[in-house]
Amino acid sequence: MQPDIRQESWIMMRSAVPHLIFSLLYVAGVTWWGPQYMSTRKPVSGLRPYMMAYNAFQVVFSAYMFIEGGLSGWFNTYSWLCQPCDYSNNLQAIRMMHIGFWYHFSKYIDFMDTVFFVLNKKNQHISLLHMAHHGLMPISTWYGIRYHPGGHNTFFGFLNAFVHTVMYLYYLLAAMGPNMRPFLWWKKYLTTLQMIQFTAVFIHAMIPTVKECDVPPALIGWVGSIAVLFTILFADFYIKEYKKKNINNVKIKRDNDASYSSPNNCAIDQKSMITTTTTMSHDSHFTNGITRRVTCATVSNGMMAH
Repeated sequence: MQPDIRQESWIMMRSAVPHLIFSLLYVAGVTWWGPQYMSTRKPVSGLRPYMMAYNAFQVVFSAYMFIEGGLSGWFNTYSWLCQPCDYSNNLQAIRMMHIGFWYHFSKYIDFMDTVFFVLNKKNQHISLLHMAHHGLMPISTWYGIRYHPGGHNTFFGFLNAFVHTVMYLYYLLAAMGPNMRPFLWWKKYLTTLQMIQFTAVFIHAMIPTVKECDVPPALIGWVGSIAVLFTILFADFYIKEYKKKNINNVKIKRDNDASYSSPNNCAIDQKSMITTTTTMSHDSHFTNGITRRVTCATVSNGMMAH
């Protein structure tokens, strides 16, 4: 594949080396240097207004990229099954190339997600999924924009911009503090949306393998591989975060219910209450002891009746 000559004068677009260096520095900074620096310090205070402003900006910027990507082709002239890249100076082709560049640039802005984790000392959120997602995207988007800045493969960025609009809206609400917690019930569905996104990207990327379409095989393989990797990582996160936690919560509840209703536990509790009421002379202790004894006796009789 030949690089797009229309971008020769654009900043940092002639070579992949700067993007590789920045990505490696990012990974080293947020997984090693940053946490090490913060290990002897308290979480940085007063970050909430900055996090809210950052997430609000990301909502607006992501929505802009989604709408602009749609107006540049996906809402009107683009074919959803096969869309060759237009390398001409046609106004719509130039428009799609420009929004592709800003989508690529946005992947560097996304690094701030992890910076806030480090400053808040929430290193548990810096997972393999998080690092793979943020670490691979700059070099991946540079590759796409440099060699195929329009057409079929821009579907990835177009759909991802929509998902990021929803995602950063969730982050914005979360950054507002505990009062917004009742409105964050849809986190599980946000993860589901991420998995649907990458499944759709994979299926769409594979269309040129079964339908004649002028899309470079290297790009088909790269986009397809990235989509599969992220689908697997998000699915693993979903299972660990929701499925296993739900199973563990149900098991704990059952164990607690069994422990509460056990005749042996009641007998032990009754014995301890008798000891308490014998040694404590205060009327309130005596009353509490009698109440607990009656409760246990009631539970035991109820179980025997079954």
